[in-house]
Amino acid sequence: MIVKSKGIVLRTVKYSETSLILDILTRDLGLKTYIISGVRKKNAKVTLGMLQPMNILDLVIYNKDNAKINRIKEVQMNYVFKSLPFDIYKSSIALFLIEIIGKSIKEKEINKEFYDFCENSLIFLDQTNKNISNFHLIFLVKMSGFLGFNPTSNYSASNVYFDLREGRFTNSAPCHNDYLNERNSKNLLELLDIDLESPEGISFSRVDKHNLLESLILYFKIHLVDFGKIKTLEVFKKVFDSK
Repeated sequence: MIVKSKGIVLRTVKYSETSLILDILTRDLGLKTYIISGVRKKNAKVTLGMLQPMNILDLVIYNKDNAKINRIKEVQMNYVFKSLPFDIYKSSIALFLIEIIGKSIKEKEINKEFYDFCENSLIFLDQTNKNISNFHLIFLVKMSGFLGFNPTSNYSASNVYFDLREGRFTNSAPCHNDYLNERNSKNLLELLDIDLESPEGISFSRVDKHNLLESLILYFKIHLVDFGKIKTLEVFKKVFDSK
């Protein structure tokens, strides 16, 4: 069956001399693995640049529900990034988030609202001139809601510790180590109340940003099976620290 869908490229792997295998988050089919042939030929109609991670594509697909790898029939750019590929800070954020997305979702899970959230976030990141130093933190918090473990916003004068296992604020430190101290818990509360398109609305110190990032990654690892190590994290941190 031939299916048309939009998709965000999450990962590409060389296959044979002329072909690529791609993991793509599609709007209509969920996470899928595809093979596309001939793209490494000299005069290929579909260029390697079109198939780089984070690109947003219009796809025509030969789809078989039970096949592990399907074939792409046609592909075109849906949106051409203006600044994102050329701004090392923006691109490092995008590639970091793309890896997080790829590790967080499973095949056959179709969630059009989540796809739209990811696509709109990448386009906003490309187009914005705002301060985006908190963008990745807000994205992770918002993303957790689509995955079913959004932090409960029950912070109060007494509930000042965030329990990463339970996903809620508590009035005393849990008996395990997976929780945020009072300062980091209050900072997390600020992330819960901010819109993704207003990342300049909050200001954290560099240390606080690092602590929140590490805490949110741990939060994902606790709530997602086989989340694994984030390969882009160290590069992202180096770019982040040089800003």
